[in-house]
Amino acid sequence: MLRTSLKRLSILLTIIAMLSLTGCRSYASHYNTTMCVYTNDSDSASLSFSTFEGTKSSKLNSKESGNSLKYTGKLGKGAATIYYDDDGTRKELFTIKGGETVDSKIEGLDKGKLYIIFESDGKCEEGSFKFELE
Repeated sequence: MLRTSLKRLSILLTIIAMLSLTGCRSYASHYNTTMCVYTNDSDSASLSFSTFEGTKSSKLNSKESGNSLKYTGKLGKGAATIYYDDDGTRKELFTIKGGETVDSKIEGLDKGKLYIIFESDGKCEEGSFKFELE
């Protein structure tokens, strides 16, 4: 009888632990790249590469509500879409194609974790991107 109660308690605790982890949001990175330089700290991230194919995510920390995210980038060939998530919902930040550049910012970010997700549409070449919280 005691063993049955311990088994039930163990199963219940396992289920509670699994459910509590489902609220965590993170984005997995999976990519192939050559000559890649990547940096990421609490308020900035940058990605430069000769070739890139796949998805690369970065996590920043917005220390207060209302922060803005300044971003710049250029791409030699290919196409990519960059997303952000500051509230649990992934939203498109911008799309870029070969030969294009971008220099802009968004304002009014929520306080807390900010994810930047770089997704290539096939193989990209000669890219350089920078993201900074202000």
